[in-house]
Amino acid sequence: MDDVALQAEEKALTMALGPRAKTWLGRIGAFLGLAGVVFVGIRLHGYAGEIDFRRMGAGSYAAIAALAGVYGASNLLLALGWRHLMHHAGVQVSRSWAVRAYAVSQLAKYVPGNIFQFAGRQAIGLAAGIGNGPLVKSTLHELAFLVAGGVLFSPLVLPLVLTGLPNWLGWISFIAAVAIVLCVAVRAGGADFGAAAVFYLAFLALSGVVFAAACDLAGGTGRVALYPAIAGAYVVAWLVGLVTPGAPAGIGIREAILLVLLGGLSTGPIILLAVVIGRIITVLGDLLFFAGGQIAGYFYRTGDERG
Repeated sequence: MDDVALQAEEKALTMALGPRAKTWLGRIGAFLGLAGVVFVGIRLHGYAGEIDFRRMGAGSYAAIAALAGVYGASNLLLALGWRHLMHHAGVQVSRSWAVRAYAVSQLAKYVPGNIFQFAGRQAIGLAAGIGNGPLVKSTLHELAFLVAGGVLFSPLVLPLVLTGLPNWLGWISFIAAVAIVLCVAVRAGGADFGAAAVFYLAFLALSGVVFAAACDLAGGTGRVALYPAIAGAYVVAWLVGLVTPGAPAGIGIREAILLVLLGGLSTGPIILLAVVIGRIITVLGDLLFFAGGQIAGYFYRTGDERG
């Protein structure tokens, strides 16, 4: 009976949204995406003044471009995870639509306020005829998965903050915690929750590895064995930035946390340079994902016309 009532409610809401309302909601979503592009441009211009590019060779530029591509592609994991959460909320959407909606709205995270990426997806979903209920539910679930996923990486940081603690202890604790959370997710929400958890954890892991590679480009230790700890530190710093109200994309908060956690591995200037390089990589990656989302949207619309 609950499913029938929910479907009836969503149908009524969809019918209540006239063409003009859907048009304006679509414009709101597009505006938030455009605002994100503007703030990204401003941020990239600021980063350009913080790096002496004359000291970087062609190999460094190629590495930054490759890492930006990896990070941009990793955003697909977020979109697919969100799609599974939408499925769990009772809404079936195509992969191409989910990727486009996520790509367009994701850039809005750079707009001060740290909430506009979620508002953008809400507007895009409403314009597509999806009800408020499933959209809000998917957003709350997404936040819960991201926060829980970020916390899971904290054991990897233990060797950085507790002198003498072996690296393997952090690894074992991390693997055990991930296994427990995945089991709980499947039991609580079935296959959709389990798949979403895997996608979100994979995104966080890839983000951490990309930052560890950025540390090497900045002149870090170059020891691959330290990648898990550095990746864990990045994810923890990312989490603190995510939950800090008003910090666009965690800017400022993330840097401060990384300076504290990685202070024992490298000097302050190297860590700051790694952070700047990492920011350039993530910003470029988000732009690449945005462009890819437009391509996905084209195929989505083409499929609708053919269907």
